[in-house]
This record gives sequence, structure tokens and C-alpha cells, in this order.
Amino acid sequence: MRAMQMRGWMVAVGVVVLLGAGVAIWMGHRSETGADAAHGDAAHGSGWNMISAGGDTPAGQPAATAKTMSPEQVRTRLFKDGSFAGTEPAGDWCVAAGKLKACPDLRKRFEYYILGLGEVQIGDIRTLVADEAQKAQGEALAKDIMAVWDKYWQLRTYAWRNKFDQSDRATWMPVFEEQHMVRRQILGDDWAKAFFDQDEQNFKQYYAQLESGQPPPPDPGEAVPQMAPGKDPAAVRAERVARYGEAAADRLSKADEEWADWERRLAGARTEWNRLQSAANLSDAQRKQEMQAYINSNFKPDEHLRVQALLHL
Repeated sequence: MRAMQMRGWMVAVGVVVLLGAGVAIWMGHRSETGADAAHGDAAHGSGWNMISAGGDTPAGQPAATAKTMSPEQVRTRLFKDGSFAGTEPAGDWCVAAGKLKACPDLRKRFEYYILGLGEVQIGDIRTLVADEAQKAQGEALAKDIMAVWDKYWQLRTYAWRNKFDQSDRATWMPVFEEQHMVRRQILGDDWAKAFFDQDEQNFKQYYAQLESGQPPPPDPGEAVPQMAPGKDPAAVRAERVARYGEAAADRLSKADEEWADWERRLAGARTEWNRLQSAANLSDAQRKQEMQAYINSNFKPDEHLRVQALLHL
């Protein structure tokens, strides 16, 4: 598993697994903060931001200002020099008996590659996915897989009309109904059900329980109470304990500390790299050598690739 890119995601997923799924996860909404925001559901959300509003670049095309990379260039950028190093793709191609079958693991496979956004463009990711699918399944099945990819990216960048407000339950069903309908319009019934049926069933059960007046289980889909300037740490911890219990509150506190430490060290690394780049007495090779020494001194070995990728070393 990727070291620092995935660490915040794994903490969030750990809470979800511990406490059960929540409405914000099912609805596909999340927040992004910090240096890893470009990695979508990886850093600060549920780990699966299934549909994010906005996005203008079609799935089959690179950004207008970027040159399209070859599959091997993308593979090298992500798996050798970038944050995918040492990882294996999640999910599966969902091919059985020589045919593509609708199953949820293809969504996981797509989301794994989408985590590369920020290091490469979406057009480059599509190029890589198409090449990987062809190598694994052959040209004909790869075309079928990429047809699903294009529809999924269209859905993922769809501009939703209804807006979700966690504090206003009147907004929940319009959002759910719109997403339920659009998923089937774009993906078709089979793939929409494979990708989203469990999420939708969970949401309906949760919503029905709230409407019945019964107290719901702790909901990690709600924004986790976070530390921020001006907030009372004791009050934040008390709210976490009330929602999730002592053990989960302890884990969240530890995650806060780890994330703050990471951001502090990363900010220091950016400052040091800026200083070295402006040092006229150093050659490019000397700058990189000194920066590598700084990284070695301030980051764990499994963090090195992530730092290098974020600093574009």
C-alpha cells in the first residue's frame, strides 16, 4: 500500500469498517484538504468518492495544455517514479468465460488508477488503463472495458442539479433519486446495479431508520469533528467520543497527529527545495543530491517516493 498517499485514506476506511457505512459515503460526497486533495477519495474522504461534481475533460482526452504520454511513460511515472510504486491494482477486470460481466470490482479497478490524478492527467490515466486492459484481456475485451470507463468518468464528472446538505434531510432524497436515475441512464441497469446497488440499499435503510424516529447507529458519513484554529481540543474529542466511542476517538487523535506531522515535514521539504533551487552556487546535480539528503533525514524510507512525487523531483 502506498505509504503517505494512502495513509489518510486507510485511516478513514478503518473508521468506516469499524463503525459501518454512512449517508455521505453512499451519496458520494466528500471534502478535500491538504496536499493530497488531487487524489480524490484517497486522502480525506471515505476512500471512494464515487461521483464528484465538475470536471470538464472528457475521459478519452488529455487536458488541452498537456501532451499525451505513452502507456509506458505513464507506467514509469506512476509505478516507478511515483506513488504507485510497490502497489498492485485493486479490484478486477470482471471478465469471466471470455466475456465482460458487470461486477463491482471493475469500479475498484478504475478508482485505483484514478488515484494517479495530480501526478498525471486523466487522459494519461485512460491511456494506461486501456493498455493494461489490452495486455490482460486482449483488444476486443479492452474496448468493452474502456466503453465502461468512459461512461463511468462521464458519471464521475456529472454536474448534479440537486445539492446535498447533510444537516438538511429534505435534500437527501432528491439527491439520491437524481443519482439513482442518472447512474442508470449513463451506465445502464446492469453496470449501475453492480457499481452502486449496495451503496443505494444501505442509504435507503439508513434513511428509513431516521424517518421512523429510531436513533441511527453512529454515522461516519458525517464529517468527522476536526481540529482547527480556535477549536477547543477537549470539545472536539468529547464530540468524537460521543459519536464513535473512546477507541475510535483515540485513533482519530493519532491520525490527526500523524497528518499534522506529515504536513509540517512536507512544508519544510518544500521550503528547503525552494532554497536549493535559488542557490546559484549549486549545480542541478548538487541541488538534487542535497535535497535527497534532506529527505533521507526527515522522512521514512516508505515516504520518499511520495515526497519526490509531490515536489516534482
